[in-house]
Amino acid sequence: MPRWKQRQGFHGILRVATMLLAVTTATVASRTAFALIRGGEGNSPVHDPGWPKGAAEIINNPARIAYWVGPPYGGGQWHAECRGDAKVFNAVLADFAKVDVKTRRLVLHDGVKNSFWLNINNDPAKRAAAKVDWVFMVWQPTSWEHLRKSPADLNPIDARDADKGPPAQIDVYTGGNLRWSDVTVPDGIELIDERLEAHGFTLADGVVLEGTVIDLATRQPVAARMQLQRVESKPKGERHYTVVSEAVADAQGRWVLKTAPAAAHRVVVEADGYVPRVVGYAQFDDQPGWHSYHCGLSRAAAVSGRVTDDAGKPLADVAVRLGDVVGSGDGRYQSPQEYESKTDADGRFRLDQVPIGSATIVLRKSGYCRPGLGQPITAPAQDISLSMTKSARVQVTVDFAGKQRPGDYIVEIKPEGGEVVGSWGGSGEIDAKNQISFNDVPPGRYVLQGHPNPSTANRISKPLVIDLKGGETIEVTLSAK
Repeated sequence: MPRWKQRQGFHGILRVATMLLAVTTATVASRTAFALIRGGEGNSPVHDPGWPKGAAEIINNPARIAYWVGPPYGGGQWHAECRGDAKVFNAVLADFAKVDVKTRRLVLHDGVKNSFWLNINNDPAKRAAAKVDWVFMVWQPTSWEHLRKSPADLNPIDARDADKGPPAQIDVYTGGNLRWSDVTVPDGIELIDERLEAHGFTLADGVVLEGTVIDLATRQPVAARMQLQRVESKPKGERHYTVVSEAVADAQGRWVLKTAPAAAHRVVVEADGYVPRVVGYAQFDDQPGWHSYHCGLSRAAAVSGRVTDDAGKPLADVAVRLGDVVGSGDGRYQSPQEYESKTDADGRFRLDQVPIGSATIVLRKSGYCRPGLGQPITAPAQDISLSMTKSARVQVTVDFAGKQRPGDYIVEIKPEGGEVVGSWGGSGEIDAKNQISFNDVPPGRYVLQGHPNPSTANRISKPLVIDLKGGETIEVTLSAK
């Protein structure tokens, strides 16, 4: 039976469940904070009816030592981690050339790969047993299409593939069992060489980071600065960033950093007069490799406006945040600092360090809500008028009717009629008193259901429909099944 691993961000397991139903425990409004990753060891056959023709032969190749599906952005991306020599790999490439996709990409790397599934926390003591020579990736097409339409800050789709459909890709590593000089690449496969020697470096340079920086408006190079920041997770979930190395771009906007240290990092690019930008995250180990980070920077723009209630009265202390930030003519623009502000006594807010481009305004204030995915804007923008309505609160008590309570029990709240993009929903575990509260719920009709975690279909409770009005708190009892 496959396993499910639950993780937050790009490292750290939160929960392992051994049944086919697992539920996130974060209460969220329309977006899931955690990702469930299913996978397993060995090469026992696995199947997905959505795979393109020819993918099954590669995923279920005897060289596979592990597989997993479900990246941090959502499900539908399958990975087969394999180990073998050039003879085995040539046979895999022959099958790869037949996979029914428009893009078949082969990416060449130095060193060896650490198996994500066999060593999810990148434990140095486990690396020898978790070495991988190549990884095959293929999309479940419907999942790829769903993610392609998602907001910019959740969309993992490579711009190269947006018009061609989901690609299939093999990442091959030349520092292990596989000698690249013995490999033959068939026609119909796009080869991308990311080895150090292909970019003018040597294995002695270790982990090399290289990038270029341009001005998004003029498309001219920028003499920017790059900071390599170590990412450290704290006990309460927050992260701390420490600058460990820096590099300065030349007049052509090019910067290079050699021998980057082993750890989890983020790459930040900044320049005077521009909004700083996070251009990537990476987990480096002791394996040599070349990593490319090309980006554009935007001049700073201001976004300002006013927030009122339904009666037109100003709302103070409203948290104003920008999401889905996209630089003009560019992709996602993530800043090292959040695009956040708070309204003053007159309901007014202002953010000064915003890149020129598009964004979405999201509001948050206890006791109020603004239904939907947020207000789209184009920066710079001023005198934006926004309103919030009073929200509802639901306190749920689960009645086990004298039966023994399961260790973990989840209650879910969903809109009546089903979830759609922009609707509000959430879930969470009950406390020691068998209770859970859902706060700041938009008015409307909702369905409550509960079940143990992990669970099976016959343990899900009968739906309970509730009608919520703004400003009210209701208490309900949900009967466990």
